[in-house]
Amino acid sequence: LDLVKKMSAKLAATPAFLVRTRSSLEAPGGTGQFLTFFTESVVAVKRPNKLSAEIRGDAPPFDFYFNGEKMTAYEPTHKLYATTDAPKTLDELVPFAAKTAGILLPFADVLYSDPYAVLTKDLTHAFYAGYSVIRGARCEHVALAAPGIAGQLWIDAKTDLPCRIAGALLNVQGAPRFAVEFYDWKLDPKLPDKLFAFTKPEGAAPMDFRALTGAGR
Repeated sequence: LDLVKKMSAKLAATPAFLVRTRSSLEAPGGTGQFLTFFTESVVAVKRPNKLSAEIRGDAPPFDFYFNGEKMTAYEPTHKLYATTDAPKTLDELVPFAAKTAGILLPFADVLYSDPYAVLTKDLTHAFYAGYSVIRGARCEHVALAAPGIAGQLWIDAKTDLPCRIAGALLNVQGAPRFAVEFYDWKLDPKLPDKLFAFTKPEGAAPMDFRALTGAGR
């Protein structure tokens, strides 16, 4: 838990950052076998209330913007966008995006103002599982468990930043497994406010959030 506290303190004390992520989700296919889907993101964060992300991968591409006032998703292939009034902080944004728009941000754990409280909520046990080498860096391996979820963290031994976060939802049919790898961290970059506000491209058309994300299907 001391390793998780150090990681969380490092994230919480970082006022702005850029990071690249590669996430995977394993879910049962039509035959019952697990299929793996990949997503890559470029994420920019300015605490306490700004986020932009370019998300690409096996699902339809979309760009995400949040500036403490509006939340917008833009699908560049068909030039479709959805926007709505949003909460004032990143802490409130994560559940709001999931509930109102069906958007699950794979990198959400690094957005919170207190990651330790989120990662250890209802914790039943934790243990140190050794270390791995990820992208050339020694990353301390920690296992966590809470009712309905088994989680793992890999934490860079030099920077205290997350290398990888993985988990399994034990009470969901098929127990889908997910993992997010974090790399190419840039701490305290110069991020202009316009980066977090959506500017409608010429010819772009508005759309309902759940239709855009497919959450209503």
